[in-house]
Amino acid sequence: MKNTKVNQSIIKIVGLLGEFPTKKRKDFQFDLLKNGYKEDTNSADCNNILKDIFYPDFRGLMFVKNDDKNENELLSRRFYSEEKKNIVFVKRVWESKKISDHFNADVVKSEIFLFGDQIGLFALTLQIDEDDHNLPFISNLINQCRNFDSEINLNLSDENIGLRWHEWITQNYLCGTKLRDEKKKIKVDEFSGSKFKVFSVFDCDISQADRKNLLFDLGTSSPLNSSIGEGNLAPHPDYFNEVMKNKISIFNNWDSLCLFDSFTTIGNNILKNERVKWDDSYFRIYLFRLFFKYNLYRYNSDLHDNTVKLRNQFEKFLNNYNLSHISFNFLPNEIFNKIGDALHLEEELNTFQSRINRISSAIQEEKQSRTNALLQFVTVLGGLGAVQPVFEGLSLAQKHLGWSNLVFYSLLIFILLGIGLGLLAFLMPELVKKIKKNIFTNKSDL
Repeated sequence: MKNTKVNQSIIKIVGLLGEFPTKKRKDFQFDLLKNGYKEDTNSADCNNILKDIFYPDFRGLMFVKNDDKNENELLSRRFYSEEKKNIVFVKRVWESKKISDHFNADVVKSEIFLFGDQIGLFALTLQIDEDDHNLPFISNLINQCRNFDSEINLNLSDENIGLRWHEWITQNYLCGTKLRDEKKKIKVDEFSGSKFKVFSVFDCDISQADRKNLLFDLGTSSPLNSSIGEGNLAPHPDYFNEVMKNKISIFNNWDSLCLFDSFTTIGNNILKNERVKWDDSYFRIYLFRLFFKYNLYRYNSDLHDNTVKLRNQFEKFLNNYNLSHISFNFLPNEIFNKIGDALHLEEELNTFQSRINRISSAIQEEKQSRTNALLQFVTVLGGLGAVQPVFEGLSLAQKHLGWSNLVFYSLLIFILLGIGLGLLAFLMPELVKKIKKNIFTNKSDL
């Protein structure tokens, strides 16, 4: 399998940009355009093709420029740059820090996807030399480009440590937007993990039997031939079978594997005539599902900040982005659903909705309890107002009947106690019942 010839390939990494409120988003868009990015637009012919394939909601979000003028909010914006830049990933010997191997590639396209006030995403397309179109090199490259902290060292210098991969991306493609910072808390870093997502497609001469094993190795970024039992990282058959449940097999000439961190496709003659479909259409389906997943992360992490406000924002998010179907054709819908299953989107969405409803109910009950307490306090104050006529009546009776102070105050206390018990029985009937029950229980014990 290691000697399998790879004819063509698509390798993309996807990462998070963070949230972009209106002003911040407009400033960032201005910086992108100033740094050579172009806004993504389609020709009339392209729009007509998309119109025949995708439903309007999905088409507007992921392909066609979309303005929500009613809410003065830009639902989606897409920018791209095709400035080519070389990268060299290096591996070092742990003890000596000497470079032991390196992997050369070019970033040939950068894409920025912004969705209103939600989390933004970016994608980089990597291209490798013709001489490096072999599985060992591709496997190593994927392992390097998916890790945030892989080293980029263009000069292959043993002495000078290069930039970490995420730092290099920030400097060269994100207009200084940081993905992580040890000194400063970056919110998006709390739920982005330490790996980029990888979308890859390989056109190679391989049998169907070997294709399944190669899908596992590349999709999980395992050493080649791990799936057939070689090495210490070989999977247990149960785990292998569990992973392969996320495989998409529609036609005989290709298979895809949807996992949490990757979407991998391997086939014969799949990029010769349909490269655009994989590079653009199917990739954007994967990107949209990641966008939805990351926003579920974000809403989960913000849940206790302002639950009622967050619930309203979340409902708005669902109205705009929770799509059940995206296409008139079966294959885009199949890919859409399978990616959702691999990312456990439906399960997480249901869990989050239950959680936010429980917290909202608890908050509502707490507010109701405080309201009831306030009403009880007002009622008590009203009851105290009735003491004044009682006091004046007893004073007149004392004067005319010649009661002593002992008799006067005894009657006053007795009447006030009666009023107090009456209020208590009205305001807290359950407490009064409990007290009565305890009294009669204690008497029966005697």
